[in-house]
Amino acid sequence: MPASSTPQHASGSSASAAGKGLDQKGLDRLALTAHDVPGYTVNTVTGQGRPVDHDILTTYRAVTPAPCRPVYAAAQLGSLHDFTAQVSQDVVSASDADGHHASVGLTSYTPADARTVMTELRAALPKCATAEMRPSAAYPGAGLGYSGTQSRPVSGYGDETLAFDATRVFDGKGPSIPVTVLVVRQGSTIAAFLSLNPFQPPTIPQDIVDAQLKKLA
Repeated sequence: MPASSTPQHASGSSASAAGKGLDQKGLDRLALTAHDVPGYTVNTVTGQGRPVDHDILTTYRAVTPAPCRPVYAAAQLGSLHDFTAQVSQDVVSASDADGHHASVGLTSYTPADARTVMTELRAALPKCATAEMRPSAAYPGAGLGYSGTQSRPVSGYGDETLAFDATRVFDGKGPSIPVTVLVVRQGSTIAAFLSLNPFQPPTIPQDIVDAQLKKLA
């Protein structure tokens, strides 16, 4: 871990102690760089100076069936709760010949909301094994859905960890794609990892997970 990360974690601890999540500048410093994951390219999609979309919460809250909203949001690297900061990145190996890639989302909440995000997801997963979940037609992204959700046992990461597999479906347009998702709470920050692969069961590269969680530890 870079020596410069020490004050960042101290800042994060202070924010949590005050009942607040990290601000955008604090979370930006904890996002991955190419130095953290040799052999991968890191493309930042939101955060680190790029727009962060709070309005997407409206779409997540419009997903049906309603009990599956936390699962849909997690598969989009988010939740139903507003946040204090967010970074999302695509991390892809130089060759990607074997599907070595992941989307990585860091989201900072108040400590109470971060715990609630995990509680809601844990409660929703058993209810959504046979559901096809998507936003109603009036909302952006209505054509994108998920089905066939199945919890996956996982432990040993952060303060809380959940994982599940699902299938991404596109309202009759394009192929269905298997996805796998890992969600880890570390204090008031939640790291979500997603990988997809249309040709073989997707896996999230362990070196991406390890590198990101090391920066959050």
